[in-house]
Amino acid sequence: KQWYQRRVRAGYLGAGKTTLLSYILTEQHGKKIAVIVNEFGEGEGTEQPGALGLGDDKYEEWLEMNNGCLCCSVKSDTVMALEKLMEKAGKFDYILIETTGLADPGNIGQTFWVDEGLSQLYLDGIVTMVDTHNFALTKQHSRGSEFGRQIALADVVILNKMDLVDQMTRDQVSHDIRSMNSACRIQFTDHSRVNLDGILGIQAYTSVPPPSTVKHEMSEGISTITLTTEKVLCREDLENSHQSLLWAEQPETVADNNRSHGAAADSDGMVILRMKGRVHTDTGWFMVQGVRDLYELTPIPDPETQQHLIFIGSHLDCQRLQNATKMYPR
Repeated sequence: KQWYQRRVRAGYLGAGKTTLLSYILTEQHGKKIAVIVNEFGEGEGTEQPGALGLGDDKYEEWLEMNNGCLCCSVKSDTVMALEKLMEKAGKFDYILIETTGLADPGNIGQTFWVDEGLSQLYLDGIVTMVDTHNFALTKQHSRGSEFGRQIALADVVILNKMDLVDQMTRDQVSHDIRSMNSACRIQFTDHSRVNLDGILGIQAYTSVPPPSTVKHEMSEGISTITLTTEKVLCREDLENSHQSLLWAEQPETVADNNRSHGAAADSDGMVILRMKGRVHTDTGWFMVQGVRDLYELTPIPDPETQQHLIFIGSHLDCQRLQNATKMYPR
């Protein structure tokens, strides 16, 4: 059975996503990549496929590019485009799904995780591109918006336009990214010229990241908390704790806000966007992967290292997470 990696690529407006797509679809890099360009929702009309040389009348069609890559621009059903793509199995090795600048990548990633019709595909990771030059301004005007969630959900963050900033800005933006998502990898580039090996085959959902930097206090913005313990955990209690954190009953106003953000929020406003790590339970070792209100435990061999859980989200309350998981900050 042939398996194909799929990754979701996000980035706020003006970050350089279209330039990266143009590079992937035109340069002779030797990789066979199928690209889906999403042109729907609020982003429609701002990132037209014409910028990629596809033409405005080529929606829903898979086009073969001169460098061997494939491209399809969709306005509605990404899953349908993927099903059509599988008819061309053998012509591609990777699938890259682009979102609009205002989109939330978690929605797409979550869909692919549970859709049984796409069983030949597996989610490789979420890559977010950031405009380093305008990072501070974008962050200032985008508190609580898609900008923060795109970074929080990322497995790789590409800091673009590095040629326009000095070392102090580079260090500050890197620090800010790490404070929001200390479990992600960071790539530096300019003009969207990235090392494709750094964003393809990253296996973010089939491997466990190392423990990340700890934030001990309750955070008002996007942040990361890492918990650990030397004790063997009760698997049933652990699953109950995950469900209580991710599926907490919500007042109507919070529930409405939760639906609009597509995340798990509770009555105190804590939103868990991403959860990952490895745990030692009374039934063995497991890799934990969670996106929003979905999670899974996958059995793994004894890694001969300390267990840990990484939580990424907003308004994270370290004490509440400790009480629920029976784990403690590193």
